[in-house]
Amino acid sequence: MPADTTTTEDTSAAPAVPAEDASTAENETPSQATADAKTRAVTSGTSDAETAAGAAASSDFDMRPVYYGLIILGLFVLPIFVGNFLASWLRMPDHGWKISLVLGTLAAALVIVSLGEFKFGPDLAGGITLVYELADKPVGDDEEPDPGRRIELQELIDILKRRIDPTGTREVTIREYGPAIEIIIPNTGDDALEFVKRRITEMGQLEFRITADPTQPNPQEREIIRLAQELSPAQKEVKVGGRVVAEWVAYAPDEFGPVDSDDGRNIVKRMAGDRPEALVMIDPPAISVTGDYLRSVSKGVDERGGPAVNFTFNTQGARRFQQLTSKNKPNAATGARRYLGIVLDKRLLSAPSIETTIFSSGQISGRNMSEDEVDYVVSILQEGKLPLELEKEPISEEVISPTLGATTIESGKQAIAISGIAIFVFMLFYYRFAGVIACLALAFNLLLVVALMVLIKAAFTLPGLAGLVLTMGMSVDANILIFERMREELRGGAALRMVIRNGFDRAMSAIVDSNITTIISGIALYLFATDQVKGFAVTLILGILTSMYTAIFCSRLMFDISERLGWIKKLSMLRVLSNPNFDFLSKRWSAIGLSLLVIGIGMAAVVSRGWSLLDIDFTGGSTVAFVLNPDDKMTIAQVRKALEETDLATKNLLVVERGQSGTRFSVDTSDQSVDNVKKIVTKTFGDKLQMYSVSIGKITPFSEGTFTGYQAEILVNEGPGFDQDDGVSHDALQELLTGALEGQNVEGVIANVSSPDYRDGSSTRLKNWTVRLGEADESTAQRVLAELERDVEQMAMFPLANKIGGRVSSNMQVDALKALFLSLLGVVIYLWVRFQKLMYGLAAAAALVHDVLVTIGMLALSKYVVDAVPGLASALKIDSFQIGLTIVAALLTIIGYSLNDTIVTFDRLREIKGKSPKLTSTMVNASVNQCLSRTLLTALTVFITVAILYFWGGDGIHGFAFSFLVGTVVGTYSTVYIAAPVLLWLSGESAETTPAT
Repeated sequence: MPADTTTTEDTSAAPAVPAEDASTAENETPSQATADAKTRAVTSGTSDAETAAGAAASSDFDMRPVYYGLIILGLFVLPIFVGNFLASWLRMPDHGWKISLVLGTLAAALVIVSLGEFKFGPDLAGGITLVYELADKPVGDDEEPDPGRRIELQELIDILKRRIDPTGTREVTIREYGPAIEIIIPNTGDDALEFVKRRITEMGQLEFRITADPTQPNPQEREIIRLAQELSPAQKEVKVGGRVVAEWVAYAPDEFGPVDSDDGRNIVKRMAGDRPEALVMIDPPAISVTGDYLRSVSKGVDERGGPAVNFTFNTQGARRFQQLTSKNKPNAATGARRYLGIVLDKRLLSAPSIETTIFSSGQISGRNMSEDEVDYVVSILQEGKLPLELEKEPISEEVISPTLGATTIESGKQAIAISGIAIFVFMLFYYRFAGVIACLALAFNLLLVVALMVLIKAAFTLPGLAGLVLTMGMSVDANILIFERMREELRGGAALRMVIRNGFDRAMSAIVDSNITTIISGIALYLFATDQVKGFAVTLILGILTSMYTAIFCSRLMFDISERLGWIKKLSMLRVLSNPNFDFLSKRWSAIGLSLLVIGIGMAAVVSRGWSLLDIDFTGGSTVAFVLNPDDKMTIAQVRKALEETDLATKNLLVVERGQSGTRFSVDTSDQSVDNVKKIVTKTFGDKLQMYSVSIGKITPFSEGTFTGYQAEILVNEGPGFDQDDGVSHDALQELLTGALEGQNVEGVIANVSSPDYRDGSSTRLKNWTVRLGEADESTAQRVLAELERDVEQMAMFPLANKIGGRVSSNMQVDALKALFLSLLGVVIYLWVRFQKLMYGLAAAAALVHDVLVTIGMLALSKYVVDAVPGLASALKIDSFQIGLTIVAALLTIIGYSLNDTIVTFDRLREIKGKSPKLTSTMVNASVNQCLSRTLLTALTVFITVAILYFWGGDGIHGFAFSFLVGTVVGTYSTVYIAAPVLLWLSGESAETTPAT
């Protein structure tokens, strides 16, 4: 037997089929047998675990009932007791349940936030998002798969989850994505991308085939070999009589040698392009042996002491394997041997000689199989073969480093903090004591939103952080409506208690209506958006619901208690406008003309920019972030000019500066090759790119039992130009270390990297690592570490790399249009039902269409502002904005939010109109004037928060904030100058019918 082969034989002489299984062998299907084997293994393991747990429990007192009892006591019993006690003390017995409810929800929120686990999406935690199409697509994209196909899809998802997340702790999301499969893996960086792709696309199809041998006396086999050699490189299967009898499969030259060499096994080889292939024989299906019949797979050691894969068949597989090896035993006369080709996913792993009949178990090994390869094969075979094959390349991929996510989280925290302070200061300054209650309600609202996100295990995403900031501005809108109603009651001379009651009661309908319309937009966004943008929809909807609870219920309770305790004798508030009486309708034609002019200019810019107005969410393409050296800072204009001289200039190029350092930028382009974009960036900026840096400490010996060698502490990316989180991941450093060993031709050295902050499986980029080289002397360690240092410092930093395929982007375009249409339709229908006349819904829709068109026009014009006045654009942080999913989220939010003021005005108009049969210009002007103060104030609070989000929220939501800033201003304008005149026109009355007073 040649030295590089491994005998595959059973270590036991026992018969292939155990006696107790013989009766069922013929009826046992491969899937049933494998499932039964797995079930028995799991059951046995669980029993052992339960026994061990029971033994441990018998020696220790279980504290869990005590903890649960304390939690129940703290969340339910104590709030009820305290609430009733306070109600009795305050002589407000009807408020006992209200106080108890507020205390209970406050306690529950605090417990959830304190003890719960925060889940971050891939855009914040770092991660990989991949979308794969099925290689076999028997149905059209719009057709519903048949029940059998549906079962296969679910089985595919289950197997992929086990492959990627065997422990079930990484919160991997795998789901159908139209006609494709979407895979979201948080806390995983670019270094793990290829490994993850391989685990996803490998079918896990194991086959046992006899290698073709031209020296065999069988004339049929020689004829098959002749036919195989006549096939073109693209043809793989040899058919005789309609049945596949042989197949060309790939092989590793290191294992079997070059095509023109013979390693003693007489293997038939050829070159198919640049891929070496070997010919294997295919048995009839009735006796074919595949991985479907495996009972168990485990890691082992071969006869040379190298890593190997041990396997055991079930009863039916053992019978087949016995037949296969029995008829291919060494020739008794000549001693010639046949070789068992072990093929995984059409790749020949090894071909050991068959020495005797093999029964129920065997081994896969090879002289070039590494520990990692064995671990990989074992894990793939243990999870089973994929029922459906995926395309080898994803149609969309997105990789965000944990470093970038951490920076984004900090920006989000900063924006939330600044927004909170700004809103608190404004409300306290303007509304005095009422502002204190509004601030308390706002803080409680934020706590409830975060607690609910943790409770339902919703992921915090970058747009979700924007939603939290926006919630702060929008949640005080309800308080402003209430306080302005109170102001009117005070002006009418009502008593304080009546002021509080009427203020809340009369503002209720407007608050509910305006919030429901925003929720409609949020639902439309949730139904059609991607996971990251859905985070914004979830946050927005939760924020609106909780703001109604805190602003209406909790604030009312605080006012009632404060009035009863005598903390307030009167309410003092500042005033922006005193009894405004403007004739807005008289200026309607000038306003409408201005609107048409602005929309016309904006639409001309839209046409001029064409497809370049859409980002890669809708066109497909790549996003790559890169870092420049601190001494090579550039302005965004310089970076854009440099890249416009490359091939990317004609590929929808967009450059975005990340941060204020002048060293970090990202490039969006319709070029769908991330590698190509990286090459162009590297060629364009050359030695200006920030490379990784590594500092190696003193090399010292170590000893752990009989394991000895040398180790060194290394520090990665420390110094100017690097952020705090600009480290390197474990997998990337381990791979570089392995390459350094190969570069020094070192054999027998066991190398690994470790860090006290490293968590197994994490892709977090750390700076402090320890490199340990076992079984190495000091000079070897010096050479390997020097090679490692050179390899690391030749790597350019690319913190982010995304790819979105054209197929996915087309689906996103359709989904975006559906969301916009559904939102508008829902709003019109709701207002129609609420105000009992269609004209209210149509007038509001006209204002919304106006707001959306103006906003889109401003987005299109941004590029021309940047080109014409770059200094002004830089000062105002205006970029060449493109429309993507976050912009669509902004447009949908504008649709929901800008209705708030319109609804308040319409609600007041309904009060003024009363039972009058006609709507007049006097009524419309009066309603606009009476609501003008609250219209301006609600717009101001949202404008403040969005402006802070725009300047300090980070690059990921910069376009969103810009759109919403424009929408806030335009929405306030359209309430007065678009919605009101259109409503009057639809009512059939003229603005000149009744003069304004």
